Amino acid sequence: MSFPVMSRTIAAALRDPDHKLVSFIWHGGETTVLPQTFYEKALLVQARFRREDQRVRNVIQTNGTRLTPDWARFFRANRFAVGVSLDGPPEIHDRYRRYASGRPSFQDVARGIKLLRESDVPFGVLMVIDEGALQVGPDRVFDFFVEHEIKSFGFLGAKPTNQPNAKPGTPTEHYTDIDTMMGFLARIYDRWREHGDQEVRIRELDGLRARLRGGGAFCTLLGGCLGQYFVVEPNGDVAHCDNFVGDRRYTLGNIMENDFAQLRASPNLLALQVENEQALDAMRDCPEFGVCNGWCPHERYVSLRHNLGHCSDCCGLRPLIEHIRARMPKEEEQVTALAVV
Repeated sequence: MSFPVMSRTIAAALRDPDHKLVSFIWHGGETTVLPQTFYEKALLVQARFRREDQRVRNVIQTNGTRLTPDWARFFRANRFAVGVSLDGPPEIHDRYRRYASGRPSFQDVARGIKLLRESDVPFGVLMVIDEGALQVGPDRVFDFFVEHEIKSFGFLGAKPTNQPNAKPGTPTEHYTDIDTMMGFLARIYDRWREHGDQEVRIRELDGLRARLRGGGAFCTLLGGCLGQYFVVEPNGDVAHCDNFVGDRRYTLGNIMENDFAQLRASPNLLALQVENEQALDAMRDCPEFGVCNGWCPHERYVSLRHNLGHCSDCCGLRPLIEHIRARMPKEEEQVTALAVV
């Protein structure tokens, strides 16, 4: 991304009067291929345009292989939240994440995590749940994180490249369907309960537990997230969420030509919001709708096209919600009851 596109994105985001909290999520590609000067310039532009009543966060996602003490100092000094892509134990990670030469990358990622920990940089890990993870199973995955003292992690079900014109039930590769993912997460939840360490935070499970207690939701549990999350491509094209890359219906405009008020009012976004509301209306009779809010639109997008068990009146989270609800400690149940009243 060139400096003009980057600076215009930041200025437009921070000038918008409706934006009280703005999170800049630096994602790639591999973000540390860019020099630190790129991010230093971004911070300067943020300082120039941030209003006194605004909160600004920076989050960076990295594969962890290129981290150095200098990068760690930069993240800590500028309060970057760091996410590391690590696909679990080496027998899984090295199956999918190899260098162009074919050399495995697990040891380099482990070295990067060790550096972040020693430098007192908070970090979390994101793991893709693909065929390899399913083969070794959730117990091996959970034990791996415990053994390596990784306290904050999340799971992403493998998703195929978006196929906008795919008919329902179209076979595809690299897809962990909803039912399989729910079974995996249910076992992870049971292991977390048995482990008993409250410092271990699992993003998807924390999100559902918060909703069951009557709390707020992060993006995948908002239901109506369209117009709140944007992806800006290097050429300035703006779309709703990076999950929909490849489907032009989700492209809303270009940041070099449009501000965020115009993007929110774009015909594409308005049409997508209507479509999303219709999908949510079909699920409102589900007894757990108040918890999931219809889940993530992209989960439904992929399931509609590729999941033979797709059901339009349930997002698919219900079995996991019921599993967690049945096992919540009594003190959490009491909080839930108070929240409902």
